[in-house]
Amino acid sequence: MTKASNTAARLLALALMCALVVPTFVFAEEASTTPRGPKAPGAAAAANFCTNIDTMAARIMGGIGTREDKMKERRDVRTLRKDTKRDTRDDKLVTNRDKWDDNRTDRYVKLEARASTTEQKAAVTAYKTALEAAVKTRKAAVDAALAAYRTGVDAAIAENQTAIDAAAATFKSAIDTAIAKAKADCASGVAAATIRDTLKASIKAAQDAHKASLGSLKGTLEPKIAALKATRDAAVKAALDGFKTAHEAALAALKAAFGL
Repeated sequence: MTKASNTAARLLALALMCALVVPTFVFAEEASTTPRGPKAPGAAAAANFCTNIDTMAARIMGGIGTREDKMKERRDVRTLRKDTKRDTRDDKLVTNRDKWDDNRTDRYVKLEARASTTEQKAAVTAYKTALEAAVKTRKAAVDAALAAYRTGVDAAIAENQTAIDAAAATFKSAIDTAIAKAKADCASGVAAATIRDTLKASIKAAQDAHKASLGSLKGTLEPKIAALKATRDAAVKAALDGFKTAHEAALAALKAAFGL
């Protein structure tokens, strides 16, 4: 599994946590403010639910908001980590290319020093021209493959995150609607026990729907990234093979001029 895929899996797990925590949180809060013991009448416990509905609602939405902030923070950290690793790889590639350029330059100087006839000097010039053209073609192809891969990965991750965010927004809206109904029912004098049970059922339904939405996303990012990686690797291999063929042809002509 790629690092990008691992990131998506962790975000899905965190998003699912947001959904699972709400029901326990809601009704644990209610229980903590309800009189305990065999003498506590059921009517008083139910009535207490409406008394605490505003506090409970604030805690519910605050909890969801906190987890949304935590998810965003983790996304930002992973994005920064991904960008930093890319920059490091780019710097390494630039350093290697500079080293390869220097090595070729040294080789050209040595070849020019060995060329003693007009034919050999022309062959060195032709070899240098052909090799530089092949290097330029290889570099352009590799850069294009890497850029396409990164663009594709970023788009796939963004699409996955958008879907997670949409599921979270739907979940949050459902919870908000359920709380609004509970408040309205309390104001209308509906039996508190009925309101409590309805809210609990609504939250459970929202939780199940959210879990299903996230479940449908599980495993969808990995194949996309794997396909992008395969395309990138094939393009890089083709670029390297093309360079090898061009270099071998140029080298053969050079050797012929030197009688090798």
